[in-house]
Amino acid sequence: MSVITTDTLIEGIRRDDVLAWLSNPDSHDKFLQGAFDEVKRTSERTWELTVKMVPKSRVIGYEILELDDSHGGRRLLCRTTGKRTAGELHYSLRTMKPSSNTLITLHSDYEPGGTLGRLIDAAGLREALEARWRKVLDNVQRGVYEAHK
Repeated sequence: MSVITTDTLIEGIRRDDVLAWLSNPDSHDKFLQGAFDEVKRTSERTWELTVKMVPKSRVIGYEILELDDSHGGRRLLCRTTGKRTAGELHYSLRTMKPSSNTLITLHSDYEPGGTLGRLIDAAGLREALEARWRKVLDNVQRGVYEAHK
């Protein structure tokens, strides 16, 4: 299992307002664009995300599952599918001081496969995915600020 965790701070916007924006599937259209080489919406809550790599591009399925508030913060649960990229992904939101600041953490657990998969992961897949997920959070931050002007 490979793990990627990255976060961003959104200042001046309350957690519930950020969660409402993040829960809208149309928002995902906006913040996935530009983070991946190709983004194709396949249904109301699913996308195909392409990561171009040498020697082979990867297509990742991305699906919004549900909101989860069973812990102290708020989370949006998602799933990723595809060869070497299948796993769980979630956005966790926590209130920071002052209470109008929101920390979003993107956490991705995915299974690269057996020995060959772990080698591919170490040779560049993990790095490529981590860069894309960081860009997703940059786009989320920008999108939340634009929506709350």
